[in-house]
Amino acid sequence: MNTAAEELDRELGDPTDAANPFGYAAAVGRDERDEFPEELCAVLRKRDFHLNYLPAELGGTFSSFDHSLTLVRTAARRDLNVMPGTMFSITAATCVQLHGSAAQQERVAAILRRGGSVAFAMSEAEHGSDLLANTARLTPAEHGWELDGTKWMVGLGHRSEAAYLVARTGERGPAAFSAVLVDLDDRVDRGAQVPTGGMRGIDFAHLRFDRHPVPAAALVGREGEALETAVKAQQVVRLMSTAGSLGCADTALRLTLDFAAERRIGRAALLDSPYPQRELAVASAALLAADAVALAAARGIHAAPEAFSVWGCAAKHVVAEAVEDLMLRCGTVLATRSVLRTEGPGGGLFQKLQRDAALVRVVDTSTVANLRSFAGQLPALVRAVADPAAARTVFDLTAELPPYDPARLDLNARGRDLVTAGVPATASAGADRLRAALAVLPAQVAAADPKGNDLVDLAERFAWLHAAAACLHLHAANPDDELLGRSDWLEAVLGYLLARADGSSPRRAAAPLLPALAITRELHAAKRLFSAVPVRLA
Repeated sequence: MNTAAEELDRELGDPTDAANPFGYAAAVGRDERDEFPEELCAVLRKRDFHLNYLPAELGGTFSSFDHSLTLVRTAARRDLNVMPGTMFSITAATCVQLHGSAAQQERVAAILRRGGSVAFAMSEAEHGSDLLANTARLTPAEHGWELDGTKWMVGLGHRSEAAYLVARTGERGPAAFSAVLVDLDDRVDRGAQVPTGGMRGIDFAHLRFDRHPVPAAALVGREGEALETAVKAQQVVRLMSTAGSLGCADTALRLTLDFAAERRIGRAALLDSPYPQRELAVASAALLAADAVALAAARGIHAAPEAFSVWGCAAKHVVAEAVEDLMLRCGTVLATRSVLRTEGPGGGLFQKLQRDAALVRVVDTSTVANLRSFAGQLPALVRAVADPAAARTVFDLTAELPPYDPARLDLNARGRDLVTAGVPATASAGADRLRAALAVLPAQVAAADPKGNDLVDLAERFAWLHAAAACLHLHAANPDDELLGRSDWLEAVLGYLLARADGSSPRRAAAPLLPALAITRELHAAKRLFSAVPVRLA
């Protein structure tokens, strides 16, 4: 049980109350006005919500990622904008924690403790995910450096006091880039606020620098190590982004279940009709699977951070894609009401949820870049050796997690994967299919054409199989859990995940997924978060 999440949700009140400033109607209103959630973020800051990723030694409230994940998704179910509004500094803070000086770490922490923000500035419009092509440059000068260039789509770029900025200091390769902690004063051209489809009201800025003076002391770490550090930090960001996806999905499914239960087709409820039932069963299985995958990853980063160059990317992909599928299924059931902007169920809420979830899907990197980032590791991953002790620590929810150590994050998993290696010998139809799929994966990887799309396609298949293996581990390690220990939960999530791994629609073999709808209806009736973590909602 996550008491902090329950207390927070209780304080924020019933989100379905149209008069609640922290409810759904208020969120839709802010979205229509492109308005930042000032009042909601202020309440969260009073509870130190914005410090849930900052370590205690720097004045933060972080205890574990599984705790933070549940807390954040509980808040994000009301309005995804609480995440960028209070947590967009997580990337910069993680980078400085990884290689900044004690003084730089304290400076960033001090800004965050007083409710400010520190931006992360790396992307450039002309180059996208091709980071080695970036052109913004730090040139040595008498006072330290001069910074020239433009950084694109910088989150909270108009509000942030400082930025962790990655720029070129050399000519070729990853070691050509260094990082500085730069003040965002009046000399920086922040331009106009960049409008987006999702996360409306959150300011994104294009930061332009023209011979901007940067003191020598602003260099973070050593020259040439910025890209390596930023890539490691993104592993943490991808993990926490799943909380936003899950928050959107939780509300979308809840909204659709209510509509389908109340809507009548003749004498029967829409929810009792075969087609909507099937769509909502698929949506429910997608959300239950995504929940388990994110929970396992949030625990895994404590026990096996060395593997997160793969695990974090795989979890991000599965959760984001499953939530996109959920939105499609819910939209099918809502039909015309899913496209209404200010009318229909939730007063246009579903439209906002769709747009917000779509932005989370690509906010840290593109889907293809995410898969490419670990596709080259597949030949080693398919030969991974089991680590039963570490697996027990991760998947047994009663096991105490080791402290999170960011210094153990690595750019390459070096063949380590405790998820797909040593899959439990659980007797079930889904488990048998999973083991068969994993058994042929080495041959598929060996036959892949490295010049085409084969490895990227196999990386996607691996991500879905990795997710299925995580669910099987959770089931085996928690036989008495009220949700994870259920055989119908296992068959539903495995049925969904294995269909996605095969590239087929889960709708084509939906019978094993139907219990997922019964489970989400039970959780909804009990006013519980759609999660294996028991959280009672306001």
